[in-house]
Amino acid sequence: MKTQKLLYLHGFNSSPQSHKAQLVAQYMAEHNCLDLLLCPQIPTVPEEARQLLEQIVEQTLQRYALNYIGSSLGGYYATYLAEKYSGSAVLINPSVKPYETLRAYLGKNKFYFDEGEWDFDESHIRQLEAMKVDDITDPERYLVLLQTGDETLDYREAESKYRDSQCIIERGGDHSFVGLERFIPQIMQFSKIRCD
Repeated sequence: MKTQKLLYLHGFNSSPQSHKAQLVAQYMAEHNCLDLLLCPQIPTVPEEARQLLEQIVEQTLQRYALNYIGSSLGGYYATYLAEKYSGSAVLINPSVKPYETLRAYLGKNKFYFDEGEWDFDESHIRQLEAMKVDDITDPERYLVLLQTGDETLDYREAESKYRDSQCIIERGGDHSFVGLERFIPQIMQFSKIRCD
């Protein structure tokens, strides 16, 4: 039986240094399973992101089983990958239609974790739309964590799309998902990650 690994996918303009990624990595380090975590820097250009993530997944699947955890835009990517390659996905305040919601960010964008900036344009919107998953084929493969106070995305869109999946909806909170550390043991169990 193949060892299970976990691919963490960060959000728009974010990085593996994000608070949520660090919480997951810290938990896995403390429980002696950090070697089971993959957490790449995802390219800003969606087509480049797709190519890199597919390459990582295909290489990893040669030796391991793979599940996904995605935050915001990373949740959109996680859904795409889970539907294309199978595996389960944990989605944290996921973006359901980034090709619509990210229109607000067209133009110059700054990264959250370094000094750089980049131009987000209409071609990137089209690239995002090309990864759209219309129908979830196996709803029980998804665990969706939502907070109603998300100021960036309307949680009801994810609640509707993943209505047949396991959804945990908390009142209040925000887009960062306040108190994620409370759910990390459940995330590990759902993702079949064997930690001490």
